[in-house]
Formats: sequence, structure tokens, C-alpha cells
Amino acid sequence: MLYLSWQLEPVLLGLIVTLSVAFYLSIGPLRSRLAPGEPYPTRHAIFFGIGLVLLFLNEGSPLHDLAERYLLSAHMVQHLALSYIVAPILLLSTPAWLLRAALAGPRVLPITRVLLSPLVCFLAFTLVMSLYHLPRIYDLSLVNTSLHHGIHIVLLLVSFMVWWPIMSPLEELPRPPYIIRCAYLFLQPVSQLPVFAFITFSPEPLYQVYANVPTRAFGMSVIEDQALGGAIMNVGGELAFGIPFIVVFFNWYRNELRPRRPGAEGAQA
Repeated sequence: MLYLSWQLEPVLLGLIVTLSVAFYLSIGPLRSRLAPGEPYPTRHAIFFGIGLVLLFLNEGSPLHDLAERYLLSAHMVQHLALSYIVAPILLLSTPAWLLRAALAGPRVLPITRVLLSPLVCFLAFTLVMSLYHLPRIYDLSLVNTSLHHGIHIVLLLVSFMVWWPIMSPLEELPRPPYIIRCAYLFLQPVSQLPVFAFITFSPEPLYQVYANVPTRAFGMSVIEDQALGGAIMNVGGELAFGIPFIVVFFNWYRNELRPRRPGAEGAQA
């Protein structure tokens, strides 16, 4: 029998409350100081709220218990939702003027230019994803719910970073050229192949928490669950980065690579 429950853990609730208070104070009472004359961003406020609800459902619903106690594959779904759904929604729903106030001020801009460069963002996300799935770290996180949510906060932060070069709305921290963006998106799932192969093709259980669980969820063996988890990680990454790759490539073609008709420049002038 599966024992699944909703989570009201302090680290999780603290994160959601902190994000909501900081965001809604910034776009409400503090807006006149941060961006005088800017109207209240109703659309952004709604979508940020949706992002917070999705964050809670991902981390606080029975999915978390299923991921923490029973199934690696459920844990992979949780990771993918956090990195590829929640993070981009929260980033997209933050107004540009608020991002500018937080990231492009005179004192912090030299630092954020380094931290949010494509190379640093790429390496940070790849490193966190790789280290997290080392058996010792992974097992330790599964036996301490607060630590588990704390690691997910780190994962959420590097997920913001990984999407920044593709989604940045700021001239001070611009998106890189199209060719860099295409290479960046193409290499993201490639960088995760070693972790995918390590998990999927291991002939023995990697994570003791799942190997020792007395109740097998949905009748899957620990090896079947492990192989499915690795496959979910691989396919999810290919879809999450592959679709933006196609969009960026066609935008690149339309804006810079498409052959111009003779006389088109003269006609536009």
C-alpha cells in the first residue's frame, strides 16, 4: 500500500511565501520606486501566481511523496517539471523592469554579466544535475525532506540560469547571437547523456532508498523504474531544449540567413 500525502514542509512553504511576497510587493507598493510610471502588470501577476501554484503542486502534492519514497521515475518527472515548466513560467512572468532592477543595477551588473553568461549558465545547470544524481548525494536527499526541498531550490536557481540566455528581455544582459543560442540548446541534452546512460543502463540499483522500499509502486521492479527514470530524463531534456532550438533556428533563418530577393533592399529603402 502506498502512503502518499501533501507536503507542508517549512523549507517549501518558506520558498513560496518569500517568492510571492517579494514579487507582489515589488510590482505593487514598491513599483513607484523601482520603475516610476510603469502600470501594474496584471498579466504578469496572474502568470506568476500560476507558476507558484505549479511549484507547490510539484513540490507539495502527493507526487513528492511518490518521488521521495517509491519511484525514481516519479522523481525525474518532478525534476523536469521544476526545471522545464516552473522555472521558465516564473522567469517569463517577471516584468523586464523588475528583472532590470534586480539584475542590472550599477553595482550588480558586472557580476550578473558573468553569472548569466551562456557558458556559466550551461556549466552551472550541467554540474548541479550531474552531482545531484550521484548515489550518495541522491540517497542523502531522500532521507531528509528539508534537505530534499533545499536541493530543489538550488535546482530551481540553476534552472532560471539555464533559460536566461534564451529568454532574457534585457538589453544590459542580452541574448547571445543566434548561432550561440542554437549551439547552447543543442548541447544541453548532449551534456546530460552521461547521467542518462549511468542511470538507464546500470545493471544494479543505484539508489538504496528505492532498492529497499518494501512496497513496489505499480508493480515495477527497481531496475525497471530506474531505466524508466533515465529514459524520462533523456526524452524530457530533448523535448525541452529541442523545441526552443527549432524556434530559434527558424528565427535565425528568417532574420539573418534567408536569401534576400534582388532589389529588396532598395525597395525597402
